[in-house]
Amino acid sequence: MIVSFDLRLVSHGSPILAIMAMLLAPLVTGCPTPAPSDTGDVPFLDQANNFDFSSATALSIAEQEEFTFRGTINSSSDVDVYDLGAFASGDHLTVDVQRTAGNLDAVAAVFDRNKYLISYNDDRNPDATNLNPLIDITVQESSETFYLGIASLYASDTTGDYEVTIRVVRGEGAKGASGQTVFLDWRGGQNIVVENVGVYELPAFTATQLGPYEGQTIFIQDRVKQIVEDRFGGFDLTVLSSHRDAEPSGAHTSVFFGGDNRRAFAISQQIDSWNNDKSDDCIVYTQAFSDAFTRTPTVDQMAQALGNTVSHEIGHLLGLVHTASCDELMDTTCGNSRILTDQAFGVAPLDITTFPIGLQNAPVLLGWILGVSGGI
Repeated sequence: MIVSFDLRLVSHGSPILAIMAMLLAPLVTGCPTPAPSDTGDVPFLDQANNFDFSSATALSIAEQEEFTFRGTINSSSDVDVYDLGAFASGDHLTVDVQRTAGNLDAVAAVFDRNKYLISYNDDRNPDATNLNPLIDITVQESSETFYLGIASLYASDTTGDYEVTIRVVRGEGAKGASGQTVFLDWRGGQNIVVENVGVYELPAFTATQLGPYEGQTIFIQDRVKQIVEDRFGGFDLTVLSSHRDAEPSGAHTSVFFGGDNRRAFAISQQIDSWNNDKSDDCIVYTQAFSDAFTRTPTVDQMAQALGNTVSHEIGHLLGLVHTASCDELMDTTCGNSRILTDQAFGVAPLDITTFPIGLQNAPVLLGWILGVSGGI
């Protein structure tokens, strides 16, 4: 069982790609059409070779309010893609995927006509108590074509039958963007809970947790805040820091700093599609940075690494997923040294561990989710 929160980078001294390469599945292929089991009037629509956008199976949703069909994931490389047809801004779309046979741990994703990811779900419960995906979105921009993709969770080696129920409410009204407050919490403390991740006892942050940076604590804290603000520049996201600001009383995300992890620089509570939970948190393991690079970074490079990592985790808490492009902030494929320099939110292919096909346009998604700073 693999839950959907982030394990971003690293095995220390070498990128996690070395491990991932050994796990890579065969090339994506469509599945031959199996003999469907008898489940009454629910149609089996998983056609052979519907493994890409160009070969998607067309669904006859039209003006129906509810539509149910069946399919099968019969190998770890199988991907099923369906053409959902047109939706207009303000249409409410729900995609409920249920395993009906086998041990399938499915992931589901909705894409627009440009193959850009609109919404993604692995487990409908972040604590992995329910592995059946559920997507619940309001369409922000009209498109003549939307796609639904279904696959098994990467490296889970699970297969089986599924049933999908699609519910549509036309013209419900577009969901407005809503700003987010982030609190960088350097204070440490006892019984710090990051839900779905763990409970921590953390010392107050000092720069020496990162390496030979004695006397640079305030510089790093100020620089990390500045970098995060820059990464989210133009969007309605407010960054506060415990060394300068009081903790906000209203809903906010906390980023905790401290501790060590031999497998990750940071972990977020969940991938929160469309920022439905404005109070979810993450932790950045400061000691994990101390021996993660082949050469000792400058103090500004180390601040860049922290700032990029914090921005990456906030991205997850706003609903962004992993990509495969070294310059993009949600990348998870490049070596540790890449985070020592500038990265930015952009358009990038999805990482194979997220979904085998498609792209993520992070600036567009962040604009829909957060809105622009100062409003328009």
